[in-house]
Amino acid sequence: MGGIMVFLSRKRTVMPSVAREALPWSTLALLWLVGLYMRLPILIAPPLAGDIAEALSLGSAAVGALTTVPYVVLALSMMLAVRFARGIGMLRALVLALVIVTLGSGARGLTLSAPVLFSASVVMGLGLALMQVTIPALLRDWTPRHLALGSTVYLNGMTVGELIGAGATRPIVLKLAGGDWQVAMLLWSLPALMIVALLVLKLRKAPRGTREPPEAGSGSRRGISLRSRRVWLMGVPLAASVGLFMATNAYMSSILDARGETDLLALALLFYNASPLAASLVMLWRGRRWIGRRWPVGIFAALGVLGLVGFLAMEGWPALIALVISGFGITLELTLIMALPPCLERGEAVASLTAGMSFVGYTLAFVMPMVGGWMAEAFSRASLSLWPMLAFAAASLVAVRRMPMTAREDDGTAAPT
Repeated sequence: MGGIMVFLSRKRTVMPSVAREALPWSTLALLWLVGLYMRLPILIAPPLAGDIAEALSLGSAAVGALTTVPYVVLALSMMLAVRFARGIGMLRALVLALVIVTLGSGARGLTLSAPVLFSASVVMGLGLALMQVTIPALLRDWTPRHLALGSTVYLNGMTVGELIGAGATRPIVLKLAGGDWQVAMLLWSLPALMIVALLVLKLRKAPRGTREPPEAGSGSRRGISLRSRRVWLMGVPLAASVGLFMATNAYMSSILDARGETDLLALALLFYNASPLAASLVMLWRGRRWIGRRWPVGIFAALGVLGLVGFLAMEGWPALIALVISGFGITLELTLIMALPPCLERGEAVASLTAGMSFVGYTLAFVMPMVGGWMAEAFSRASLSLWPMLAFAAASLVAVRRMPMTAREDDGTAAPT
């Protein structure tokens, strides 16, 4: 009996310790803050577009490029980013990346020169690419027992960053800046310095032997190959989710105008761009049970396609409801795909896989909407602008069916045809 009491006493003292270690709240908070700045610096430009255009005498194409240039640079520099991160270490690379993003974003508010403005946007895109490949690689070191939760948290931060960047810049930050768009850009950059300080503190506290992911040995140093099946099977559905969201936002105005529903545009934009927040909250609730499973990715990918078909086929409020369903579905699809690399690879190979699939995904996501725009213009029919992207997204369901979901699944050398 005495032995049993001793055992129970030890159990009572051990269990609270395990419970405290179960969720690394400070690390999760840091992941969320870093995720916040993965997209926020890009999305603060559209609300300030009119002020920037007036100050610098920019045309509509140049103003649009303020948003697209960082995305293009992010996509094209992925491979370079992962090689650089390998050379200096993932955590050091993340610190440097956020510094670059902060400087690039802030520099846009320190100039009245268009060339300097776009150069700063390019620099910012390079930093964002470095952030995108390092965070998934660090998850195995930071949240080894909670990979799914860690992925969900930083991706939730990224979604919230997109929303507050687009939604809070003009009504809140621009007012705090006294109506000066340059000061507004500087104000958005300041909080990032606090996150940099937290990352530096984490870097200094880490023992010298553990400042890199524990699996980052020679066995984890895989080169990025666009001939890898895994890169394409994950990159194509990623392109579908990103491309659908971009194309819908880009062509929503012309489609509603052609249908005589211009009065619904403001609501449509609000509801559609709010759907990712609802999706990210659902991911925090259920995401740990969905990551690494094929059926949720397939269901949400199909939901994104069917919702957008409904938007094109219907009118009025039913069309808006279908639009929200589409945004909800493709956001969940994107989140589940972006959360996969830490589950499939180890060490620096996580960054390699993230870089490869992101390169494929973002490159295709830019090309397909442009094809749709050309078709709409050539045939003078606004709804055609979304059909190439819809057809691509529907075809991407085949890739979802064959997408690797475990580290044990074979990764061949040839891309699927």
